[in-house]
Amino acid sequence: MLIVGTVIGAGFASGAEIASFFGISAINPLNAVICALLTFGGCALFLFLGSRYKPKDIGVLNGLVVGKVRPLLDGFLLMNSLIVLAGMLAAFDSIGKTVAGFPFFSLAFGALAAVIVTRGIGGLIKLNTVILPGVIVTLVVVCAMSMDGGAVEFDILSFKPLTSLVYVSMNLILAAGALISVRDLKPKEIVCSSGIAAAVIGLLMGLIILALNSADFTSALPTLDMAKSIHPVLFFLTAISMSASIFTTLLTAMNCLTDYVGGIVRSRPLAVFCVLAVGLLLSVLGFERVVGALYPVIGGLGVAYVLLNIIFFIRTRRRFAAV
Repeated sequence: MLIVGTVIGAGFASGAEIASFFGISAINPLNAVICALLTFGGCALFLFLGSRYKPKDIGVLNGLVVGKVRPLLDGFLLMNSLIVLAGMLAAFDSIGKTVAGFPFFSLAFGALAAVIVTRGIGGLIKLNTVILPGVIVTLVVVCAMSMDGGAVEFDILSFKPLTSLVYVSMNLILAAGALISVRDLKPKEIVCSSGIAAAVIGLLMGLIILALNSADFTSALPTLDMAKSIHPVLFFLTAISMSASIFTTLLTAMNCLTDYVGGIVRSRPLAVFCVLAVGLLLSVLGFERVVGALYPVIGGLGVAYVLLNIIFFIRTRRRFAAV
């Protein structure tokens, strides 16, 4: 649930990420298989690192991996959080435009998130495990009901392994901090949980790909438009589940940035205000531009980040095997 919840955010559930990385139609479902395998390996890597070193946060792990140049990796992760924050605010504007014709939902939900983060998010992030089943169910129903003969109209040799690598790396960067916080799993449990989560993510991604191949939507939120074309009730439920997923991701990113900025300005309310202001400024780019232009940047840098962790894991394996 933790692994799946960190991957299935607004970009994934809306179909925007997949459309941005792989195209809006004629996508080879084999890409979903490749992504599932890469997700399994990446999740197992960070779960093993968390169980082996038991770092209190991702910054401590960064220090172990690269030593004195840790600030570079910390800066990269902060940049990632800022891009995610902007993306979630922009996603609320896209939902507002689709649902009510009013593209400024980011102001209301951003302000609400700021109030919650100022007071401390506590166990609110755990709501993701409650929200997740609803997101998955609505996503499966929408995709299944949107499929037609166009779902299988693709070039069998058109799969994109490099694009899959960049896409999965982007999601692993979002998930790494949460995955290393799980410190007490045995090796068999790590392999099992990573395998189950990768299978769920791969199947859901495959469904979205087939639905995108069938549908003729080019908006920022393809699956929401699919739901709208099926039934008003399904559209309403999809909008609610997607908004809830966006909000928990928004809280996570805003809280991470507020913790960092708060250490500089020495005032949490001021830190939240600064973070929200910058996030809203970047969100003006729009959800499609944030996902299409900035998410690939995270993915490209994420490949290097994951590679550094793989090298560190292999380099220290002998020492732990001896112990």
